[in-house]
Order: sequence, then structure tokens, then C-alpha cells
Amino acid sequence: MHRFAVVLPLAPMALGERYAVRDWPLHVTVTPVFATRATTPMLAARMGEVAAQHGPVDAVAGPPELFGPRHDTPVALLDCPEVRAMHAVLTDALAPFGIAFDSPGYSGEGFRPHVTATSKGAAAEGQKLWLAQLALVDMEPGPGPGRPQVVAVAALDARTPAVSTEGV
Repeated sequence: MHRFAVVLPLAPMALGERYAVRDWPLHVTVTPVFATRATTPMLAARMGEVAAQHGPVDAVAGPPELFGPRHDTPVALLDCPEVRAMHAVLTDALAPFGIAFDSPGYSGEGFRPHVTATSKGAAAEGQKLWLAQLALVDMEPGPGPGRPQVVAVAALDARTPAVSTEGV
């Protein structure tokens, strides 16, 4: 089994980029970390199909809250039906691959769209967010610095190529 996540970055991510979790660019997690035997191309193709069904998302960062087991991870909540819908559609699209969420309580009814603060900054309450790309992140990449790696990106715009995995 291999572990992945799908995110909506606040600024576009590039293929091959790797990040320490604390240094991730600001993003909204659409599909929390999951394990699967599916390959990167299989997941990327499915993500591209979902991206083709959705346009860019115009959202506003909501009130701050503390997440995590110790309630010490600052986030900005999003009250965004489009992100909730994308989570549901993507989860259903990936289900045939036998995905198993690391924390199933954060999916489905437990899904709460948010932007987690990182060393890169935080989303301020009231900040307008333009979410125009999905990124598939390999949480256990092969050789290299051992940090999560962007392995596919897909524009949320039917006028552009659906998915790119070149060079990864």
C-alpha cells in the first residue's frame, strides 16, 4: 500500500516539488491522506476526470480554529459547498481503488474544509481564495529527501489539459 493526498493549493504547485509537512504551501485538503494499491497514473487520471467536472473555486477564509489530536494546529475554516462537493465526488471516484483513509473521521460527514497554517503562513479570516488546481501528493515518495512530493496536477478549468504527470 502507498499513501497519497489530494489538495487545492492557494498558489499552483509544480510537478516534482517536495515539501516537509510543516513547510507545505498553503492549501485546502480535498482528500485526506489515504492508502491504496493504485498507481500514480491511475489516481492522476481519476483526479483529472474530477477536475474536468469542476471550475475554479472562489472561497473566503473563515474563522480560525485549532485542529489536531491536541487541538494545537491553527487552521482557517472554509464554509465552501464547492469544496465539500469536490471532496464527495473525488472520494467516490477513488473508492474503486480500495482507498483507506489514515483518519476516516476526517472524510465524508467529518470533512471540514480548511487551510492549515504552516511555516509558509496562514490564511486570514476574510481573505479571498482562488483555488484553480488539484494536486496529487505522494506522501511516501521514492529516493530523494523523503518528503511528500507533487506527482500530478490538474487545472480546474475544462479549457486546459486535464492532468499532467510529466517528469515524475
